[in-house]
Parts: sequence; structure tokens; C-alpha cells
Amino acid sequence: MLVLELVYKALARSKSFSFVFILNFSLAIAALSYLQFFKGSIDSSLETQAKNLLGADLVVSSRFPISSSQEEQIKKRLPAIKGFSQGVSTVSMIASKKRARLMEVVKINEGYPYYGGLVFKDKASYPNGQALPKPNEVWVYQEVLDFLSLKKGEKLKIGQATFVIKKVIETDSLKSVSFSGFMPKIYISEEGLKKTELLQFGSTARYKLNYLFKEKLSNERLEEIENKLEESIDQNLRVLSPNDGKDRLLRVLNFVTNFLSLVSLVSFFLGLVGLIYLYSGYLRKHQRDITVLSDLGLSKIDLTLIYLLHLFVLISISSIVVFSLIIVSGQFIGPMIAKLVDFDFDFSLDYTFFLKSALALFGLSITIGLPLILPLLQQKKRHFAKVVLGFIPFLGLLLLLSHFVSPAKNVGFFFAASVLLIIILMFAVGAQVLKWLDFSGHLENLSLSLAFKNISRQKKTSLTLFCAILLCTTFFSLIPQVGSSLSSALTLSVEEKPRFFVIDAKEEQIKDIEAQVNSMGARLENVSAMIRGRIIKVNDIDFSEYSANYGDKKLKEEKSELKNRAVNLSYRNNLKKSEELIAGREFSGVYDSDDFSKPIEVSVEKRYANRRGINLGDRLVFDVLGLELEGKVVNIRSVKWTEFVPNFFFILQEGAINDAPKTMLATISSGTYDAQEMLISLSEEFPSLTVIDVKSIFETFANLVKSVTNITDKMSLYSIIIGLLMSFIIIQYQMNLQKNNILRLKMIGVNNKTIRNSFLLEFGLISLLASSLGIILGSAGSYFISKILFESYWDFRPDVLLLYFFFIPVLTLIIVWFFTSKMINQKENVLFGE
Repeated sequence: MLVLELVYKALARSKSFSFVFILNFSLAIAALSYLQFFKGSIDSSLETQAKNLLGADLVVSSRFPISSSQEEQIKKRLPAIKGFSQGVSTVSMIASKKRARLMEVVKINEGYPYYGGLVFKDKASYPNGQALPKPNEVWVYQEVLDFLSLKKGEKLKIGQATFVIKKVIETDSLKSVSFSGFMPKIYISEEGLKKTELLQFGSTARYKLNYLFKEKLSNERLEEIENKLEESIDQNLRVLSPNDGKDRLLRVLNFVTNFLSLVSLVSFFLGLVGLIYLYSGYLRKHQRDITVLSDLGLSKIDLTLIYLLHLFVLISISSIVVFSLIIVSGQFIGPMIAKLVDFDFDFSLDYTFFLKSALALFGLSITIGLPLILPLLQQKKRHFAKVVLGFIPFLGLLLLLSHFVSPAKNVGFFFAASVLLIIILMFAVGAQVLKWLDFSGHLENLSLSLAFKNISRQKKTSLTLFCAILLCTTFFSLIPQVGSSLSSALTLSVEEKPRFFVIDAKEEQIKDIEAQVNSMGARLENVSAMIRGRIIKVNDIDFSEYSANYGDKKLKEEKSELKNRAVNLSYRNNLKKSEELIAGREFSGVYDSDDFSKPIEVSVEKRYANRRGINLGDRLVFDVLGLELEGKVVNIRSVKWTEFVPNFFFILQEGAINDAPKTMLATISSGTYDAQEMLISLSEEFPSLTVIDVKSIFETFANLVKSVTNITDKMSLYSIIIGLLMSFIIIQYQMNLQKNNILRLKMIGVNNKTIRNSFLLEFGLISLLASSLGIILGSAGSYFISKILFESYWDFRPDVLLLYFFFIPVLTLIIVWFFTSKMINQKENVLFGE
């Protein structure tokens, strides 16, 4: 009871300290708590809606038509089947009278999807209550109408046929498992799909078998069935369970939360630095109380409990404030987040989140409190190494928390370790530098002399403030520059890339397509053959087995990718501008063996070779339409895929597979011609042709990067505010501690202007040096990430850097001027009384 009473009195007597502490820590944990809470709600919703996202209990898909024998083989290995449907989807140019666009065409079957479904603008739904579209009708997304400038009831052209838009889809539970993320969908009946004549040899299509089982099985059980089935069926087939649909959406979510979690970690670290500084100052201020209580007979255990409990209460109040705000504001913020991640999740209070958070905060209280409290109880100065050792449990807990809050594996851990290393390094180097700067004499300028003395003698305050401002400016000069670099790289490169990418062309159509393109003021370029095949062996070892033994770690973790043997092959003897020879030699010439007795020379793309463990000189066996061909790797090349020029993992020697059945790929150059007219013209003359608008894709990616950058910029601003707030708390706290020094200076005749200038110089120098170094480190980091990691354009942002360079020091000086003016204008007897 005595311990609780003393804790209550400590809180009651230090109301201003408690308020500042709670405000600082509430802001520090707010961003991270919001992010983790909403991510937990989305994860929970994905778990319950996983079957709706897939539409079935199990789906088997392939890029090739699935034979009846393969169907029987699959059926034998599955539980009792209640429902079964065969699906197919393809991509095609869809045209109105004014516009044309590449879209996904999906055949819809009676009763499918088995879970979830479609809801239309007129509030009708499928499969409940809505009949299938007629052979001359289609159902479309709203984006289809927007892209093609159409309205419901009007007509559009798909392949060789024209269709009426019967229904406009408002929501689609299968949206996350679409053929390609950037294409809107059009649903069509089986008879309608036949009329289009889109499915021909070499067409880009996805074939599916959808299964509904009689027994209601859990997602985990269905994943077990998926894994067993994949081990025993044709390796060209891919099996999907509900967890795969969930994982796909999680990847989109993680793309956004990876950035945000790292930014929110920075504000969390800054808050913790402020917490440690504030509470250590509080303990030093009350050291006399500790001595008195000890003399009155309180044991060291009781004293430790008093201050640990005091710290825990303050942290708990901060947490309750933040959690209350989450509960109140969640209903309003939830819809905005749902729109951002393109998924309508159910907002629900996950009490396990609050429990886990409470345990983590309890752990922080102990691991922070003990290293601060125990030295004061022992009443002797500790060596710096022992102080660092005392904080090891806290650092370990911090690294563990950082690891779990970031979706990407080990990213949070290494990020936190880097930040902690910077802080420790700055403290260690800074302490040594300040030791060298300390001097006993005076400079000619008294204000400057006092400033240097305060900086060098108040080491903890100076270094804490320096690190806070340094972290702010480093990370928030880095983030905008990286985001801007990615956006600029995508935007600038659009004009340098081909305007259109042509696929699914027939060899005999190439001359006609070229003539059509030339007549409209453009050029058909980079014509390449694509031949579908399978890789069977590497050095006489089964390809899957070889990949499992020699492939990289990431490949071994992805079972479906490990078994994937399907490859697209092409042939030529010369390197393209977007390629570079990394190892080996160029092809010796045209392949000249009629009976394939001599190995075909093969070139392998560098990243694919590394992923699969393929090396120079390896012998490969390909299956091309049942014919086994042996090849030998004579070179490994790098490819700039962002050039959007047709390229392949495997290039074979000219003359070896030229006669194999093939489809043709090509690009259409950029220019001043009318792009929409080009698309409409090609879709009318060549209905089976697929034309991808490269500029549209780049703009889509650029907008995505811009959206994420805007979010991270706002989060960065929030973290800057926290960092600056913490800096101002440190300044205000330090100013209060300097009251005695101000009194002494006034009593020996130092005027108010000199005292004020000394504080302005002290904190101005710290903020200016920290901002300058932070800007340099942030700019160097953004250059490294942009140039080396992303291999992209580096966009230097002097506007952002100048803002930080002037804004932070100027704001610091304004705050210091305000505090000092209030303090030094007080009479000596008032200061003496305090």
C-alpha cells in the first residue's frame, strides 16, 4: 500500500511533467498503433473472406488447355466433389467507336463462383437471382465504360463479334484473382466467347478447373490438399487454395505498409529517446527524495517498484489515450484505408492487439526503468560501458518489436538495428568530440563562450537533441527524394520507351501489321518469335530436383515456382541494346545440324540463372511440342526489362527452332500519331491481336508510386512534428534546469542580451549542425537507393532540403527565444525563490 501511495503522490506532485511525458509518448506510439491495428483488422477479414476471394474450395489453373486425362488424374486425388466448373480467361483489345483498350475477357459459368459473387449497379447479384448473359451480351466493370466512353446498353467489339453491355458490375469478390492487376474485366458467356474467335493457337489465356467439395473444409485443410496435389500432378498445372487469394491481397497491402511501418518506427524511436531523456531527468531531479526514502528505511526493492510502477502508469495512460482514439476514430478512418488497399474489410476490435500491446509496453517499462533507476539507488557513477550493457534487454526488445511490425522479412529488424547503431555511434563519437571541445578559459565573445561551455558540459542534453534532429532530417530528406526519384524515373522514361507492345501476332501477319503501322506514322520494331516449351533437365538431373539443390533460398521456399518448367523460348544471334554480356561468348553462328546431334548454343538471363543455379557450360534439355532438344549454356546476359522490349530468359541459336510453331511479339514506336486511332485500327484489322499500351502501364505505376510517396510524405511530416516536439521538450526542460546558472550570470552583472544570445547560439549551433549532417546523410542514402538498388534516375530535391535546412534551425531559435525571454526577464529574487 505504501508503494501505491507514494506512486500516487509522485503523479500528483508532477502534473506538468506527467502531461509532457504522456503527450510525447502518445504521439510516438500513435502512428505505429494505428498501422498495426488496421493491418490486424484487414488480416482478420482476409481470413474469413478467403474463399470469397477465390470463389471455390480449390482451383487448378494452367496457361495451356487442360486435357480430360489431367482432369481425371486430379479428380482421383480430391475429396468428394459437390460442384465443378471449367473456366477460361484471356486478354484482348476491346474497342468502341472512339477508343480501344486491352482488357480481360472472362467466361462465366452457371452457379460459379461458389463463394462470393458479383453485385451490379442496379443492386441485382450473381449467382443469386441473375441469369447468365446471353450470347450477344456482356457484363463489365465501370472502368470499361470510362475507358471506352460508353454507357450501359451501348455496344463494344470483342474479337470478331459485337456485344451489348447488359450489366455494370459494382463489386466483384474475384477481383483479387484477376488475370492481370491493371486490366478491367468483361464477363461473357461460353457461346459469346466462341463468337469472338479469340482462343486460337498461341493465344494468351488462363484455363481453370474450379472445385466445390461436399464437406466443409477449413482453409488450412484445403492448403494441405493443395500441397499434396501439386506434388502428384503435371508440373504445368498450378493449384490454388483460399489462402493463395488472401496472400495475393496481403502482398498489395504489404507493399504500402512496408513504407509506412518504417516511417512510423522512426517516430516511435524518437518518442523513446524523448521518454528516456525525460524520465532520466525526472529521476535526477528527485534523487534527494530517493535518498530521504532510503534513509527512512525503504528497501531498494520498494524504491525500485515505486519508480517502475510510476513509469508504467505514465506509459499505460499514454496507451489508453491512443487506444481510445483508435476505437473512436476507427469507424471514420476505416473506409479511407479500405479505398487505399482496394478491399472492403470489416472493422472490428481485436482485443488480442490491445493485450499484445500492453505486454510490449510493460516490457518497455521494465527494460527502460531498471537501467535508469538502479544506478541512482546505488548512488555511484557508472562507467559508460556498464550503462550500455544495462540497456541491452531494452535494445533486444526494441529489435524484436521492429521485426514484427514490418511485413517484409527482417526489414524492420535491420532498419531498427541501423537506427540504433547510428544513435549509439553519434553518442560515442559526440561524447569524445565534446570532451575535446571543453575548455576552462573564455572566448572574446562571451555569448559564444557560454554556448560552447553549455554544449560541451551538458553532454547528454546536447547529444540527445542532436540525434533527434539528425534522425528527423536524415529520414525525411531521404524519403521524399527516393519517392520523387521513382516517380521521375517512370515519367521521364515513358517518352523513351515504345508506345505499344504487340503480342499474339501470327508470323504471316507481321508484314500486314507493319504496313498498317507505317501508314499511320509509326514503326513496327523489335519483332521476336516466341515458342512455348518446357525445360526437362539440367546436367542430366531433373529440372525441379536441380533447382531444389542448386537454386537460391527464395526459390526453394516457393514450391509452385520450384516445379514450374514452362518457359518461353526465342532465337537470334545478336545482343539487343537493352542487353549486356556478363559471362561467356557470343553465339558462333547459325545452327547447322539437321538431326540435332550437336547441342544448341543457349544464352540465359542473369537473374533467372542465379535463381535456378544455372551456370556457364551447363547442359540443358528442352521439350518443344514433344521434341527433346539438348542445349549448352555459352553465355549469361543481363537484361533491362524496364525498356519494354521483347526478351526472354532463354535465347537459342538462330536456325535451331525457327520452324517450330510460334507467335510473334513486337513493339510500336512512340511518335506524334493518334494513339487511340492506332489501337482502333489494329483491333479492327487484326481482332486476335493483343496490344499493350506501355505509356498507360508506366503512368499507372507512376501514380501508384506517387500515392505511396504522398502517404509517406504525410507520415514523414507527422514524424518530423514528433521529433521537433521532442526537441522542444528537451530545450524547455534544459532551460528550466539552467535557472540557477541564469541567476548566477545575472548576479555577476551579465546582461540579458548576452544570456539570451548564449542560449540562441547553443541550440542554434546544435540544430544547424544536425540538420546539415542529416541532409547530407539523407541525400547520400537516397542516391544509393535510387542509383544502386533501383538502378534508376536520382531526383535531387533542393526545395525539400532547403526547407529542412532553414525551417528546423529557425524554428528552434524561435522556441529558444520565447523560453529565454520569459525566463531572463524575471527578477533575481523570483529566480532565487524558485
